[in-house]
Amino acid sequence: MLKFLKGLLIVVGIIFVVATIVLMVWDIIQINALVTAANSAQAATATPNANPRWWVLLAGVGALVGGFALGFGLGIPNRTFKSRLKTAASAPADSAN
Repeated sequence: MLKFLKGLLIVVGIIFVVATIVLMVWDIIQINALVTAANSAQAATATPNANPRWWVLLAGVGALVGGFALGFGLGIPNRTFKSRLKTAASAPADSAN
C-alpha cells in the first residue's frame, strides 16, 4: 500500500510541477503582451486576457500542491514499520561472542 501511495504521490507531484512550469511560461507570454500593449499606448482591451493575475495565482497554487505531493511521496518509506520489524525478527541473530 505504501509503495503505491508513494508512487502515486511522486507522479502527481511531478505532473503538478511540470504543469506549473508550463503555466509560468504562459504567464510570461501574457505579461510581455500586456507590457508591449502598454508601451505602445494601445488600449488594454486590445490584448486578450489582459489580466494574468489569476493565471499567476493558479501557477502558485499548482507549485504548492506539486511541491507538497512530491515531498510527501519522496518522504514516505517503502515499507511499514510492521514489515520491517517482522523481517528483523525473522532474521537470524548474529552471535559473534
